[in-house]
Amino acid sequence: RICIGRVTSGSLKVGNKIGFMYGEEGEIRGASITKLWEFQNNERIPVDEVTAGDICAFSGTDDVVIGDTVVDPAQPLPMPPIEVEEPTVVMEFGVNRSPLAGKLKEAVHLTGSKIEKRLQKECLTNLAVRMEPGETAESFKVKGRGTLQLGILMENMRREGFEFMVGAPQVLYRKDPETGKKQEPYEEAVVEVPSELQGAVMDEFNKKSGVLKSMDSGSVANTMVLTFTIPTSCLIGMQGKMVAKTKGQAVLNSRVSHWDEVLQSDVKVREKGSIVTMAAGKATTYSLMNIQARGSTFINAGDEVYEGMCIGVSNKEFDMECNITKEKAVNNTRAGGYGGPSVSRAAGASGMSIEDFLGHMEIDELLEITPGPLRLCKKNAKGLKSR
Repeated sequence: RICIGRVTSGSLKVGNKIGFMYGEEGEIRGASITKLWEFQNNERIPVDEVTAGDICAFSGTDDVVIGDTVVDPAQPLPMPPIEVEEPTVVMEFGVNRSPLAGKLKEAVHLTGSKIEKRLQKECLTNLAVRMEPGETAESFKVKGRGTLQLGILMENMRREGFEFMVGAPQVLYRKDPETGKKQEPYEEAVVEVPSELQGAVMDEFNKKSGVLKSMDSGSVANTMVLTFTIPTSCLIGMQGKMVAKTKGQAVLNSRVSHWDEVLQSDVKVREKGSIVTMAAGKATTYSLMNIQARGSTFINAGDEVYEGMCIGVSNKEFDMECNITKEKAVNNTRAGGYGGPSVSRAAGASGMSIEDFLGHMEIDELLEITPGPLRLCKKNAKGLKSR
């Protein structure tokens, strides 16, 4: 591995025996410098020695982590390690158990061992991401600082040819070291929105137990900047709601501000249920046309579906089952009216990205991520392969 850092005192030479320490309480891990580079005009130039003040890169060891200090083994003087805020969200990654798994030629990494190695590699280069064993041998719990960070990781893995499934994002809790009470993370959310739409934003945050802290005029004419304090668990999925309520005119930014007692309220991620198909096959235009009065769909005619797959959002609060593969009966009954031809027209699918799905899915659902389509399904779907 190649290590990059700044020399604060002394010098480094090729062949030097050095030590690595993580803080003052860390153990010294020995190594030797095999190659040494310095940076000039964004290029690495091989050198034999660097001195204090230089930014350099060197190789010679694999046992190194971000935050280590290179020290003299005879007189170690380690620097304080880099402090990173604790993760706030956890998601479970696992092997794709869908009956459609592995059917794309772009999908080249399907096994649990390859997924584990990729996640371990991410943990080495990203201090805010941590990994733990999951409930099964082929699942892993990944912790991060919000759904955006984990969503970027999923998108990168997807483009690298990985196929896997993830569970719904869940907030991490901790115990207050002084009182022992259960705490959850709170975030400061700042929304910049046109003045005529501020009511819709305030109403949405009020539903999610957000507390308005300040309201100021924006830098652009006829805009307002609203600042809220809201639990991280209630902020999941808020980005998509802001886009829908303000037609994409609101800008939402947030950061973790503090930890506080768990909010005792029954706040749901979404207010509507899912449309679940109870048959496997290909979606038909006839069925999509009939279902569009009961909700919106994620799929188009001709897309492959399997039993237990979520194909859309219902207009009701509860889940609704349907047979999206049903075809129109071939008979002599005229359905076009006035003796005209029978014409079936179905509304187009609502395009959903990984971030949209993460803000939409409930705790009893799984998201299937492939280099091609994204699919949502129930955890107890009969179409999933058992392991």
